[in-house]
Amino acid sequence: LFTRNIVHAAYALCLALIGIAGVYVVLMAELLAVVQIMLYAGGVVILLAFGVMMTNRLRGEKVLSGSNNQFIGGILSVGLFAGLSYLISTASFGTKPVKDQDQIESIGVSFLTDHIIAFELIAFILLVALVGAAYLAKNAASE
Repeated sequence: LFTRNIVHAAYALCLALIGIAGVYVVLMAELLAVVQIMLYAGGVVILLAFGVMMTNRLRGEKVLSGSNNQFIGGILSVGLFAGLSYLISTASFGTKPVKDQDQIESIGVSFLTDHIIAFELIAFILLVALVGAAYLAKNAASE
């Protein structure tokens, strides 16, 4: 929010997404935490950083963002923080008993028993997309 350098903003986004994964760990949703780190913190932010770096190399100048309406953004963020703090402090959080079966194990068993056809079909579609992307990249490089 406060940096003009887009690369620094991408890394700050990565830290925020890792923080969300920490919230998932506290909520005992280990699978969601791992998916959050692998897909969002790992994949999306790195893709964003590479995109910014490639854009930076094309023009030869730094990629900076302007900061407009900082006052309004500050007021909105303080108001949002106050509202969320009030809601969290007045909420009643109950505890639920933890199931004995592991969450990741049950999802894995479900993929490989009940949903095996969909799982294999998705794997095949991803393979076709990867081969197609490599073929298109090869043709674009030769032109």
